[in-house]
Amino acid sequence: MPKICPRCGYVNPDDANYCVKCGYPLSPQPPSPLQPDRLTTAFNIFTKNLSLILPPIIMLIIELVLAGILAAITGGIFFISPTAALVTALIFSVILGIVYALIFSITVHTTTFMAQDSARGIKPNTSSAFGNAMNTLSKLSSIIIVLVILGLLLGFTRFLGVLWIVLGLAGIPLFIISSATVLNRPMSLTEAINWYSRAFNVDGAASAVILVGSLLSLIPIVNIFTIPYTAILTYIMVRDIS
Repeated sequence: MPKICPRCGYVNPDDANYCVKCGYPLSPQPPSPLQPDRLTTAFNIFTKNLSLILPPIIMLIIELVLAGILAAITGGIFFISPTAALVTALIFSVILGIVYALIFSITVHTTTFMAQDSARGIKPNTSSAFGNAMNTLSKLSSIIIVLVILGLLLGFTRFLGVLWIVLGLAGIPLFIISSATVLNRPMSLTEAINWYSRAFNVDGAASAVILVGSLLSLIPIVNIFTIPYTAILTYIMVRDIS
């Protein structure tokens, strides 16, 4: 017998445990001491779907290539005019900050689409997830604008440590809004911040890990693993907590 989602009214197959449209649980799932917590569930999903590291790897390659090209151009200008090279380096730093913010946003959103498939037991497809991410990227515009502004400031300021922390904290609503969009429950930036506050009261440990994961997602190489895990964990949290 088809299962009708109590949240959105979508008619699901009789064997569905979650609504295909919005992700709402369709079967009662009473708490059990044998039931893994969200941290463990996210880890198990990640280890069974290691293809989720592909978007962060692609992001890293693009960033390295772009940085290398701009560094070569700056180096060539230095031999002509050191002063011009300094100005060029500053301009390129600003450009890199903005581009990195955009690439990071796209990577997180693509990974979140793959996380949804993984959580549903479907083999994730990077190409399909990227297409879905680009089609819905406008729904993340509020947080992307914040990240771009922070990326712009990163190119100007010397307080890199402080700005890195602020940029990492801004990543939290990025993961949340991305997950909400994937679940077809779009959130504004304010709603995402309010949701995170509520989530801390429901599952403080998982919420704290999202914070740490967001900060570590800005560190090259490390973020190959932290972006997918944080995306999966955030998706599970947003799916379970209204």
